[in-house]
Amino acid sequence: MYAGHGDAGSVQQETRSAARAPWALLAWTAMAALSACGGGADPATADSPPPAAGTPAPAPATADVATARFTASSAEIANPERGMYTWAADNLPQWTQAAADAQYEAGYRIVYAPVRLDAYAGSALPQSLLDALGERFVIARRAGLKLVPRFLYNYPQDETQYRNAQDAPLDRVLAHIEQLKPVLAANADVIAFLQAGFIGAWGEWHTSSNDLTATDNRTRIRDALLDALPAERFLQLRYPAHLMQWSPVVPLWRDGSATARIGVHNDCFLASATDVGTYSEDTAGRARERDYVAALAGVAPFGGETCNPADEVNPTPRVSCEDILREGRQFALSYLNEDYYRPLFHERWQAQGCMAEVRRSLGYRFELETLQHSAELRAGASGELQFGVRNAGWARAYNPRRAELLLRTAGGETVVRIALPAIDPRDWLPGRAIIATSGFIVPADMAPGRYEVLLALPDGAQRLAGDARYSVRPANADDAALAQGWDAALGAFRTGTTLILSP
Repeated sequence: MYAGHGDAGSVQQETRSAARAPWALLAWTAMAALSACGGGADPATADSPPPAAGTPAPAPATADVATARFTASSAEIANPERGMYTWAADNLPQWTQAAADAQYEAGYRIVYAPVRLDAYAGSALPQSLLDALGERFVIARRAGLKLVPRFLYNYPQDETQYRNAQDAPLDRVLAHIEQLKPVLAANADVIAFLQAGFIGAWGEWHTSSNDLTATDNRTRIRDALLDALPAERFLQLRYPAHLMQWSPVVPLWRDGSATARIGVHNDCFLASATDVGTYSEDTAGRARERDYVAALAGVAPFGGETCNPADEVNPTPRVSCEDILREGRQFALSYLNEDYYRPLFHERWQAQGCMAEVRRSLGYRFELETLQHSAELRAGASGELQFGVRNAGWARAYNPRRAELLLRTAGGETVVRIALPAIDPRDWLPGRAIIATSGFIVPADMAPGRYEVLLALPDGAQRLAGDARYSVRPANADDAALAQGWDAALGAFRTGTTLILSP
């Protein structure tokens, strides 16, 4: 059976973010006396148990350290590269700026972007199409969105009429990928993930009319796509069996291998025992495949959509809140189609009362818990910052993202951004509390005075780093009494603490 569619400042200290228990923190020294960056505590091993939810880091016993605690929010928060998605258009070149802007305003941050290549299955892609695609990536960037593109040669109208769908010969597919390579490279900043596409009905890697699902052919297409896609971006394939054939052992996070850059998009998530052909008909084989995908989701992104199991005999879809909450967590679900297949899934989750939790849990969800940092320094001196954060979402953040300390004067006339490269938000695993630690150096030309402290997690791409819409908003409540809250203009969270720069 087959599944159907449907650089300001710099940090010299190189301490790593540490997934370790708050009670294991080393006692702080009087950091205002530091004249050079010091080292942090060693990261915990992968086997260290996560701290209990809500366990705060102890406040340091020194007047030279500023501290804060934060309150988590239960609100749905729109953040980049995660969440419910909608379609750009039936064909990406049809997408307009007005439509993109409306999608952002509606709360979407990730948009599925099919690109129809039916007319070019026997010819090269025209420059007009390549130009139109480049213009659509510009539209996404202007709107504050990221795309999940998929290139395909057909789009059957339902899940029982896909068998006659036509794709393109192997040489033509490889030539098209080579033509698309410059477009993908130039616009990787607004590509969340790339779905492999090209092969078979709906680009889902089944029922190819040109034998593209043969092992050698699909391997060549995989390699071409990985070569065309910049190394910091992930490819997603449709079938776990293909991934397991290439790499029987689940790769490690960022181990440099090709397979560590490939995740799964399941386009019939929860729809039947096999997810309508996603997994093996054999019970034991299916269990191995599901275990593999669950483990792989810690390395590469997992997303997709539910579907109508019309092509399955006596399907047993898993439609309850218990099902989506269990498997969303199990498979680290990062994104899901908002619009399909609603009657069997979304509407039931809504009726059973878990839709809000599903929306909150998709992808990463970072809750700040505590903060402590040097309270008083001189310009040009080094300090130290440490904050506790819990990832309450189902998945990690997969794409590069920065961490920054912002210092702002009381009137807001001056804002200084200090990069914290020792902190990598991609290391913040779901269901864990993390202590992130870094040294920082105050720029030597900063004027004495009192500065408000903010934390920011901007996009890792230079072109988007200054766009607040692409910064991650932590899932924390605003608290005017504590001067804590989200600053949408800066894309940063006001911590309620201050840093005094002495003469």
